[in-house]
Amino acid sequence: MKGRHGRESAAEAAAAKATASAEATASTGTTASARAAESTATAAPEKSSPPTGGETGSGGVKGGRKLWSRRDMIAALGAAGATIAAQAMLGGQRSYAGGDAVSGAVYGRPGHDGPGSGPGEGEHPVRHRKLDWLNVRDFGAEGDGSRDDTEAVQQALDRALADGSAHVYVPQGTYKLTRMLRIYRGTKLALHPGAVMLRCHNDSFLLNGDVGAQYDGYEGHGDIVVEGGTWDGNVLQYPDAYVGFNFGHARNVAVRDVTIKDVVWAHAIEINASRDVLIDHCRFVGYKNADDGSRYFSEAIQIDVPTKLSFAAFGRHDGTPCRNVTVRDCYFGASGTPGTTAWAAGVGTHGAIHDVWSSDIVIANNTFEGLTYWAVRLFKWKRCLVEGNAILNCGGGISVSTPAPNSESTKDKDGVQRGTPQAGGSIRIANNFVAGAAAYGGIGCYGDPAALVEDVSITDNFVYDAGAGKHGITVSRCRGAIVERNIVNNARRGVYVDNSAGCRVAGNRIANIAVNGIESAKSADVAIADNDVSDCGFYGISAGETSRFRIVSNTVRTAGLSEHNRYDGIIVSAGNKDGVVRDNAVRKAETGNQNRYGLQIAASSERIETGGNMLDGVSAPFRNASATSSDQLRLYAPSGACYKVTVDAAGALTATLL
Repeated sequence: MKGRHGRESAAEAAAAKATASAEATASTGTTASARAAESTATAAPEKSSPPTGGETGSGGVKGGRKLWSRRDMIAALGAAGATIAAQAMLGGQRSYAGGDAVSGAVYGRPGHDGPGSGPGEGEHPVRHRKLDWLNVRDFGAEGDGSRDDTEAVQQALDRALADGSAHVYVPQGTYKLTRMLRIYRGTKLALHPGAVMLRCHNDSFLLNGDVGAQYDGYEGHGDIVVEGGTWDGNVLQYPDAYVGFNFGHARNVAVRDVTIKDVVWAHAIEINASRDVLIDHCRFVGYKNADDGSRYFSEAIQIDVPTKLSFAAFGRHDGTPCRNVTVRDCYFGASGTPGTTAWAAGVGTHGAIHDVWSSDIVIANNTFEGLTYWAVRLFKWKRCLVEGNAILNCGGGISVSTPAPNSESTKDKDGVQRGTPQAGGSIRIANNFVAGAAAYGGIGCYGDPAALVEDVSITDNFVYDAGAGKHGITVSRCRGAIVERNIVNNARRGVYVDNSAGCRVAGNRIANIAVNGIESAKSADVAIADNDVSDCGFYGISAGETSRFRIVSNTVRTAGLSEHNRYDGIIVSAGNKDGVVRDNAVRKAETGNQNRYGLQIAASSERIETGGNMLDGVSAPFRNASATSSDQLRLYAPSGACYKVTVDAAGALTATLL
């Protein structure tokens, strides 16, 4: 079933678990027909035209920029790379987080409610008091790739529903499917690692329920597990748009150790109005955009809310959000099939409902390689963790975005336009490795003037090679954002904060920046502290139209590299008010282009207090053009009275009682 067409938005880590192997392409094409009842026209997301260039490889240089390989990433991480490499090896051995191999996960482990749960069991299918084993071969499936196995597989899935619960097993082989399969509650569908489900029709692989059925909330078909095998979209023969797996109005769904190969236009997995979902150790390889390029944003895994546009298959469009969804230890990339690329986006969504928030979402320890859009796209989500992911040579790294006013995503569950956007929040983005995000930038958090994103923490990330055109980390229209202990190297701006309030930028290491290392613009209550900034084309640290700010204890080295004696180490430019610039160190380059002033305060800035800085510049260490600002020292008398001590042009000190 198709996912939603485009929706508007306000602006727009660990190493890979296994190298994508060369996979044989299947043959057999027809045109779309199965989804004629679905909507065919909605607005695409608001953004610039999609990036050009196609797939990126590993290693080497393309278009003047470095292409990052897994080896490059591990080397850049240093000692941490050894740990990541070890984790990647475990992933390559198809082990799960608990250390168990695939056979144990498919057939059950001690302490689990499933086959093989008794002591010493788990290597072979055995009968269980709650789950019967149903082998699709017993229902007539051949697995030879030529005879139609659809009816046999569906009969096994239907029998699982009739029995109340069952474990359907698909042995090694290639199974030709000529229509979409339905899976129902209480079913565990396990494929042998050598089993291939070959799509030979124009619809999805799998749907948890019957088309047209009505389910409320999370009361559709749940308690479903799908494990193992490859689901091959066979897009050279059947190039119509489709979704791989559709899960709607469900609770307790797990997809593990599955490969979904070559999806056209839509999503590999659609999770809609569902909760308690785990997607673990899967591979999502190969994607084909719409012929007109309009699906440049499509996610491999979409975590969505129920509307007629997003999930037309079944269920009530009742505004049920997704909750408690985890995507971990998965790989997203290219398949090598002619006419396909790596995915556009990895995990996310591009639609929302007014007064509804999907929440409690974890995206951890995945590898995204060569994706053309944002690898992770959080769109009006709350309480999210994005941690430990490796994002290599993608269009963008991680995006937090907000619906635009009067868009499809500001309608309520009944389709009534509410007009006003709503933002997500309470998001932690930590310990990710982002390299080569030159089309959109490394990490970006974008709110709206009427809906600020609240409480975002961006910490301990590596962001390399966003290039001269895009920022390493952007915080735009946010409140309470924390940007700490990140490493940013090679970007237009290292950290850019604009139209935001109550933000902290601290302890970051920023180098090789085309414009400004750290910049605050049109913001309030911003703290910029303890950062190390070097090798900037323009200013090391810049504040413009910012009030109640603190620039404290930073080190700026070799700013102004683009033009000699034009840019400053730290500049408090036009329209700033009530700021403090203290205890910073600015050192000019030893040779070549050097910064003009160590610190400059523009005439239009008001009440800027400076002191304790160690400054260096070609024209002068310090320039203050503001009549209401001064370099000063505050001293307290034994009585508790506070004096401001300043110095005039002749070197005379003046103490003023405050």
